[in-house]
Amino acid sequence: MREDDNPIAAFGSAEEGDEPLKPYIDPTLFETLDRQAQTELLTPVFDAITLAGVDYDLKVQDSATGKRYTLCKNDEVIEIVPMDRDFTDKVLNAIENSKEE
Repeated sequence: MREDDNPIAAFGSAEEGDEPLKPYIDPTLFETLDRQAQTELLTPVFDAITLAGVDYDLKVQDSATGKRYTLCKNDEVIEIVPMDRDFTDKVLNAIENSKEE
C-alpha cells in the first residue's frame, strides 16, 4: 500500500471481493501460485493486520524478479517475506513476534 492509498480500500471486504488485493498479486508466480492461491494466502494476512491495528502495514514493491513484500510496524520494517506457500504463516508469525517485543 502506498502512502496516498486509502487504507480501508486496501484491505477489501466481503462486498468488494478480492479487487483491493490486486496490487499484491504477483503474476511472475502464476506457474507455482495462481491468482486464487495468492488471494487465499493474502486474505488472512490482511484480516490479521486489520485485527492487529493501524500500527501494521504490508507494503509491496515491484522488482525485476517479481513483487517484494515488506511487513512494517509504525513504518519500521519487521520482516521481508517472499510469496510462497508459507507466506501467511510467515507474516502471522512476524506479527505475533513483534507484539511480544
